[in-house]
Amino acid sequence: MPLTLNNLTQYHQAVIEGIKAALPNLATVAAYNPAEEQKLNTPAVLLELTQMEPAEAISGGRIAVNLAMAAHVFLAKNDVEDIQLSIRNLAAWVLQAVHRNNWGLGGAVGNPKTVEAFPGSFNPDCDGYESWLVSWEQTIYLGAEDQPPEWLPGEIVLGVGYG
Repeated sequence: MPLTLNNLTQYHQAVIEGIKAALPNLATVAAYNPAEEQKLNTPAVLLELTQMEPAEAISGGRIAVNLAMAAHVFLAKNDVEDIQLSIRNLAAWVLQAVHRNNWGLGGAVGNPKTVEAFPGSFNPDCDGYESWLVSWEQTIYLGAEDQPPEWLPGEIVLGVGYG
């Protein structure tokens, strides 16, 4: 049963809730806002929409949009003994949470594509933490599906008469 997805906020919240459910030991799962300073309890994942563009419409009257997503994954240096191995493991777990996940939104969201992880751009020597980035592309379908016209019968009976 396809769900109706009306806006990006619904998708964004579903991704946050899906990552929280898959990785319940995360201290923070939230939106990434590069315009604001954010204090985090780690381990943390901050979600960012990095790009969107119209996608090829399939049918049903919904608007298809391709999203490029990024999950910034953080660990504080003082949280773990081997920060490099730990941050890579955490990134791998986030990658697994993203892989083939439609975030409980059924047919309103396609499967993630081009899921990958790589080191983040933050400086652990200056900042006291390490980061990786998990990125993926996902198509969402905004709006309700077109419904068949009301005049179409729900059931018909055909009789064969020879006479």
